[in-house]
Amino acid sequence: MARTQSSYIPKNHDERKRRKKTPSSPTLKTIIVSSAHAMHDTYSGFIAPLLPFLIERFSLLKAEAGLLILVYQGISILQPIIGRIGDRKNLRKFALVAPAVTAVFISLLGTAPSFPVILLYCLIAGISSATMHATLPAIVSGLSGDNVGKGMSIWMVGGELGVMLGPILVTAVIATFSMQATPWLMLGGIIASLVLSSLLKDLPYHNSSVKQQAKISIKDLITILFPMAGIITMRSLLRTSSQVYLPVFLIENGASVWFAGISLSIVQGFGVIGTILGGILSDRLGYRITMILSLTLSALAMLAFSYSQGYAQIAFMSIMSISSLMVLPVALAVVHRSFPENRSFANGLYLAMLFAINALSGVATGYIYDQIGGQQTFFWSGWAAFLGVPFIFLLPREEKLRNNI
Repeated sequence: MARTQSSYIPKNHDERKRRKKTPSSPTLKTIIVSSAHAMHDTYSGFIAPLLPFLIERFSLLKAEAGLLILVYQGISILQPIIGRIGDRKNLRKFALVAPAVTAVFISLLGTAPSFPVILLYCLIAGISSATMHATLPAIVSGLSGDNVGKGMSIWMVGGELGVMLGPILVTAVIATFSMQATPWLMLGGIIASLVLSSLLKDLPYHNSSVKQQAKISIKDLITILFPMAGIITMRSLLRTSSQVYLPVFLIENGASVWFAGISLSIVQGFGVIGTILGGILSDRLGYRITMILSLTLSALAMLAFSYSQGYAQIAFMSIMSISSLMVLPVALAVVHRSFPENRSFANGLYLAMLFAINALSGVATGYIYDQIGGQQTFFWSGWAAFLGVPFIFLLPREEKLRNNI
């Protein structure tokens, strides 16, 4: 008995040591993992405020400026591959380096010597972004247990906080110093990756066996991803016009650099409310009603924005941001609930589709902007969002998704 006890105590001791290294509460773990999302997307939030300066510096058309979004988000087509590997291997350490890599190359956009170099920086940052977005949401989903919607809301809040802070930060640096000072901003991302890698080095990661992964079928994928593609496509013009071209539109209409940059942050800040509200309403009203409310209200708010002026524009754009972003955590939760044994792969496939459509929409919106002007672009993007509602009814019934948990 003595020998058995002596061999057992060190094992418990090691387990206690491992537990001390990472937080014990699943919610706290989820918040810490989501903080990587927040820091990473802070740098993603730099791109839109930089566009007016890059357009002027390199004499770009709006459609050419949209290529930055196409390259940065379009490379997310790699996410299913990364997610498939993530279901078998531990890619967490690579995902936690993403804030540093993205920080370095996005911060260098302000001093890039040519437009091709800008596209190269966006490509490298896009690969970094794809790795993080394909891997960490599956970890959050695994930590959330039955509360997948809540976990996805926390994850999305992290991203929206980052996108909210990014425009304020980069605008402050440009207005106070110059575009040449933006490379200094990379230090925050580098430090964040070092801290997060230390805090989360012992955190379990989602893993599926090969046998479990084989259960996913093409029919199941089509049942979920085809309606999602329709929803994403119909709201994509609304999304890119409000999150990418808003600073360009405001500056062209006489707004100051500060007003344009801060307005984008205000809009993104209200979007945080939407990501939280989406999870709450989904739990109480169901995901279908929540999605319908999201698309309908955001479309109406965008139509009102297109014919308003001054601070009324910011008010309507804020309402649009709240309602539009309600759909994102709900859609992500639907995907994770539909494929509980292949979360990283399904997550990567969904986000690849989401980012690819939004990336193409960035170019399309820029082209439309060049042809008919900003006001009409915002107006027609609102009408397009209404067309996403019918696709919601093609998704499986909620009772079926609950049985998958």
